[in-house]
Amino acid sequence: MNRAKKSVGYRCEVLAVEFFGDTGQMARYVLGTFETISPVLAVRWLGGQALWIADRLNDDPESGPRLDLEGAAWVQSLRRLPIGSTPNRPVELRAWYADRKGQREAQAHLKGGNPLLVVVPDTDCTYTLSAHPA
Repeated sequence: MNRAKKSVGYRCEVLAVEFFGDTGQMARYVLGTFETISPVLAVRWLGGQALWIADRLNDDPESGPRLDLEGAAWVQSLRRLPIGSTPNRPVELRAWYADRKGQREAQAHLKGGNPLLVVVPDTDCTYTLSAHPA
């Protein structure tokens, strides 16, 4: 019997979704995609994309990462950050990137076969960074 070998890999995607309140419509923009066989590379790529978005929202390097990351919401599978929970989205994205313990937890989460979803609502759109087993 020939059995198809199941490939283990991860598909990553970064989206920006803009909502038009007056019409109820939305526009979905794919900012980037990436495929890899490594959960480490998947999370590393998402971190680079988080910095890319943060730099375009606010290029002030002095804003740096927050230090109060205990219980960071992004580590939990499919959990959405509540609107208004973080007033400075570039700081939140940089903090997510800089949280090495959280990055290792995210890698283990992916390796366990679970999806990873980071949702950061901003004033004019919502940014979503995701990775899931392919």
